[in-house]
Amino acid sequence: MANHNQNVFFNELYDATHEKVLAYIIVKCGNTEDVADIFQETYTEIVKVIRKHGIEYLKKPEAFVMQIAKNKIYRHYKFLERLRGIEETYDFDNSNLKNIDIEQISFEEFLESKEMVEMAISYLVQKDELTKKIFYLYYFMEKPIKEIADLFSVKESNVKNKLYRTLKELRQYLLKEGMV
Repeated sequence: MANHNQNVFFNELYDATHEKVLAYIIVKCGNTEDVADIFQETYTEIVKVIRKHGIEYLKKPEAFVMQIAKNKIYRHYKFLERLRGIEETYDFDNSNLKNIDIEQISFEEFLESKEMVEMAISYLVQKDELTKKIFYLYYFMEKPIKEIADLFSVKESNVKNKLYRTLKELRQYLLKEGMV
């Protein structure tokens, strides 16, 4: 019974916090490549705390989750600094490409779309971290421009410029490569 209550509590806590935590991690990470790991480590730690101490241990659960995320970011970068310094490279995760339903599109269309996505990703890798983060928040997390601007403490026009400029450049790049 206790495990069931803990699972229900965790699921409710995750539902209430995951978007805010993910957005916070994206904003605070020095390298977008680290976002998924830190996000996963945050919630893994929450599960461990709930299992070890019980639900009652968390007096302010949402604040606790945010504090764990902050600590995970800090520890992650301290560990990297000790090992090799913080890398400035980026490698998008291509695992989403595996989820395309091949039965809905022809094999040729699948190959073309996969190639186009890979080309778009290879282009986006070259952009600065802020642009990649804005692009991710807007297109993958579907955050509104105003919220993204607030997260980064920049003007909405700055967010719009980065989005639209990147889209225009990406479109030109894909046209040049014969993909569009």
